[in-house]
Amino acid sequence: MRWGAITVIVAVLLGVSGCGSSGVTNDRLNRAVAPTFANLYVLQQSLRGRKVAAASLNPRADCGRGGPETADSGAGNDWSCTVTWFNTGPNIAVTASYQVHVQTNGCYTADGDGPADLNGRQLITAADGATVTNPLWQFDGCFDTT
Repeated sequence: MRWGAITVIVAVLLGVSGCGSSGVTNDRLNRAVAPTFANLYVLQQSLRGRKVAAASLNPRADCGRGGPETADSGAGNDWSCTVTWFNTGPNIAVTASYQVHVQTNGCYTADGDGPADLNGRQLITAADGATVTNPLWQFDGCFDTT
């Protein structure tokens, strides 16, 4: 009986130990969203008949949730991310906004908030005139939570 009680206590402690900490942080989300966005931006521009290299964009994501009273960690559907990158030419910073749902396993879905011509429309017109799905309208990704 004594070993059974100890086993139950150990099992409960192990189960609770993972509840207090989260591998979902704004730093990890920032590092995941920026390169995913850059690769999809290159795809979108290619569909539109333009050549862009992901490496030239120098993308940066700034993700947070709920304002100053809410910790920027943990899973939830109240994350928002602003992605900043640089177009070629005069190196002008450009931004796009996303509402992000992050799961406990580090997988996320980003929904475009704007600007409309970049990520606010589900369908875009490709260079050949075809209507195609906009890769920046909504995208998924995952990051390591350990």
